[in-house]
Amino acid sequence: MVPHRRSSAFLVGVSGGRDSVALLHGLVALGYRRLTVVHIDHRLRGRASTNDARFVRKLAEKLALPVIAARAETQAYATSRGISIELAARELRLSAFASAARKTRRRRVLLAHHAGDQIETCLFNFLRGSGAAGLAGMRPETRWKMGKSELLLLRPMLEIQRTEVEAFVAAGHLSFREDASNQSEAHTRNRIRHHVLPAIRDALGPSFGDAILRASRIFDAEDTCLRIAAESVGCGAEPAAAELQALPLAIRRRVIRRWLEEAGIGEVGFAEVERVLSLLGVENGPAKINLPGGLHARRRQGILFLEQP
Repeated sequence: MVPHRRSSAFLVGVSGGRDSVALLHGLVALGYRRLTVVHIDHRLRGRASTNDARFVRKLAEKLALPVIAARAETQAYATSRGISIELAARELRLSAFASAARKTRRRRVLLAHHAGDQIETCLFNFLRGSGAAGLAGMRPETRWKMGKSELLLLRPMLEIQRTEVEAFVAAGHLSFREDASNQSEAHTRNRIRHHVLPAIRDALGPSFGDAILRASRIFDAEDTCLRIAAESVGCGAEPAAAELQALPLAIRRRVIRRWLEEAGIGEVGFAEVERVLSLLGVENGPAKINLPGGLHARRRQGILFLEQP
């Protein structure tokens, strides 16, 4: 289940829902003992959120495991940053894991995403127009940095189907908390889960999920190849437009993305990369484009550089 020794120390994200409860019980059954349960109360569902936190504490106590419980004002955070609730919750979860890692000196974090979640993620990213990295979905292992903190996010259940998780929970008579927000039509992912995926299943049969998972593994390998190729290109702080133009388009996009990210520009997406690409057309393209954070990218004498307004 987990590609690490049972003697290794882990943080385990436990929301109280079926999947994370199954993960925690499965780890204990397999002999993993150096586990610290981490629960984040996002303060989004009133008394239900409070009861989730209480349930997780009692579960950890029953299994004789330490627990770290964090609270996050997710709605206020999302509003202040102008981002979605889903993105805000993700950022706050990672921040809570980073804080727990510093307290415990444990940087490995186990998460309960399963094959069903992977299928939803790949399809969602496809509909958003993602490239190979998005179509690859979630990785079994992901390194994530925040300041001086570095986490290793582990997803040992990615090959396990939702039906298998449900069967494990039923066989063990395991209690868990139902999150009513999982039924909300307000979230795009829920609409995909409750409407889009069943429609595809009716049209193509149940094997479509296996095809998506197979495609995700192919895209993962190809994305790794492209990333390594792009990292071998040293463009420097002020890359030459002609040198970038000579690269294959897929590599060119990745080099530009890395250039912007290394300059500290957050939320670098397709639109930002394409605007920088437009600077490479020396004869017909613009000489200056706007970027997030009030920065500009400019081309002067065939050289690209960033500047404040």
